[in-house]
Amino acid sequence: MAAKRFFTSHRFSHFSLIIGDILGVFAGYRLAFAIYFQMGVWYVSIAPGTEQPSIGFYMAITLVILPVYWILFKLHGLYRFRLNLSVLEIFPPIFSAATEASMLLMTLAVITFPPTHYSRNVILLSWLCVIASISAIRFVIYQLHKLGRRHGWYVKNTLVLGAGKVGLTCANKLLKNPGLGLRFIGFLDEKPSQQAQQMGSFHIFDDYSKLEELIRKFNIQHMVVAFSRDKHDQIVDLIERCRPYGVEFTMVPRLYEIFSDRVGVEHIRGLPVIGLKRGSITGMQALAKRTMDIIISLLTLIVLSPLMLLTVLAIKIDSPGPVLYRQVRLGKKGRPFSILKFRSMCRDAEKKGGAGWTTPGDVRRTLVGRVIRPLGIDELPQLINVIKGEMSLVGPRPERPEHVETFIKSIPSYDARHRVRPGLTGWAQINGLRGDTDISERVEHDLYYIENWNPWLDIKIMLKTLFAFVDRDA
Repeated sequence: MAAKRFFTSHRFSHFSLIIGDILGVFAGYRLAFAIYFQMGVWYVSIAPGTEQPSIGFYMAITLVILPVYWILFKLHGLYRFRLNLSVLEIFPPIFSAATEASMLLMTLAVITFPPTHYSRNVILLSWLCVIASISAIRFVIYQLHKLGRRHGWYVKNTLVLGAGKVGLTCANKLLKNPGLGLRFIGFLDEKPSQQAQQMGSFHIFDDYSKLEELIRKFNIQHMVVAFSRDKHDQIVDLIERCRPYGVEFTMVPRLYEIFSDRVGVEHIRGLPVIGLKRGSITGMQALAKRTMDIIISLLTLIVLSPLMLLTVLAIKIDSPGPVLYRQVRLGKKGRPFSILKFRSMCRDAEKKGGAGWTTPGDVRRTLVGRVIRPLGIDELPQLINVIKGEMSLVGPRPERPEHVETFIKSIPSYDARHRVRPGLTGWAQINGLRGDTDISERVEHDLYYIENWNPWLDIKIMLKTLFAFVDRDA
């Protein structure tokens, strides 16, 4: 029983990451040795009469350098608890840590070993191989962790401090997303809201004097501080009382409703302050994004031109009507433009069924439409919109003017999406918010993207979109 608890606990998930990284480092160095010496790739022959280094020597060096990798991985945060398990999220720190370790090894090799005894080329190859092998092993481990979290393994029992509006929002997100690894136990609030009391079978702890007792009883490991109506001093006291038990905290900032803008922590003579800045993509950022849009769109059009030609022929043969479907959408700064798609529905579909989002199994789809829509082929003509500057590869999805008019009235921050070009795909889409889904939640994701944009975020979203296409049905 004790063994089962360990293998399904968060501690085991942490332990598995360390073991996986150790195997990844050894696999990377072994692969580099095989590529260089055994396969002869990039091999530079050594002086006659000089003995070629053995695999045992290289593995011994790997064993010596292994603690350095562990320290660097830990310093780069690769072993901290993560709500979102994705190799794309951790690839930058993996790259940085592996690069630093390889630079250190290169320095030691130059100082300690003659060139004939430890090839510098192998170090460069091992750098690439270690990054690839660790990323691959992490991907496998993360898939297993995700599966385990859905079964209640590798999770942390979690309390939400505050049973008001924000606390309810946090609790609902935890319940809807078990893959985050936080098992919602209940609320901690002396004055819970009526909605929280009607939420269901979850606990509401309203006696702060019994905090230590409930931590031990329910094995509380994590607490989400969703600011309650309690006084600041009281909340600080509760947090301090949790510290001896190793409870971790996630903080929802006060006034979080206005935190749709970029935030930065600065200091005023040692006093930490949070600065708010209107987030947008301008200047060199906009130039870099636009350059990436044009290059990738042109290359994609060239590579996929045979597929697009076959799609044109299939649409013409399948049903009467135009090949392309045009619809007015609103772009950057609210400017209207005609979005292009391959027609996937019967002619005059909107006159028959009315305007609106499509749904799974929509009867208005043509035979070809049932194939190209789930695969995203119908949206390939939007690459032309990207080249024309009306859209970007990544950004908030453009909406129809009549929908935008309604959304702006009900969601004050909705119009902030129009600070950037709309995209073929976006942060909301890869998080499952496509079609007829909650608009306010989509806006939250779109604003997060705008405020936190960088080239790697675009690349990450595009890669995730490629994998998500196979699951599309709307």
